[in-house]
Amino acid sequence: MTISPELQAKIDALEDEDLKARILRVITGPGKKRVSDEVIFENSVATYSMAKEQRDRTRKWRTDEVAAFARYFMERNSADYEEFVRQEKEFHEIESGLAWSVRRLISEWMPDLNSAGIGELFGEFRDYVESSLR
Repeated sequence: MTISPELQAKIDALEDEDLKARILRVITGPGKKRVSDEVIFENSVATYSMAKEQRDRTRKWRTDEVAAFARYFMERNSADYEEFVRQEKEFHEIESGLAWSVRRLISEWMPDLNSAGIGELFGEFRDYVESSLR
């Protein structure tokens, strides 16, 4: 199926090459479409924009903030901290119960964080622990 010149121009005007490719795959791919190419384009761009805005709103953690959480964690529960370090060192993954406990501790440490901020700090903390093991 051919894409209208107007829609092709809109696709070409997008900056994100992956987004362009995804839209083109959906529009030109096999399978029955239940909506028009224009609706596919509009929905794809809207979804992409919302996800980008969410990523942009997610708190960016500085190294000193991650280190401050590490100190807080160590002071509050040194046994869990040591177990976290051991699991990260030996398995490069954290058992779900311990991960949940750490996320709750993050929430205690900074009560106003949303789940995305907690998840981001959890990931940064894992990176921090891993870099300290080298």
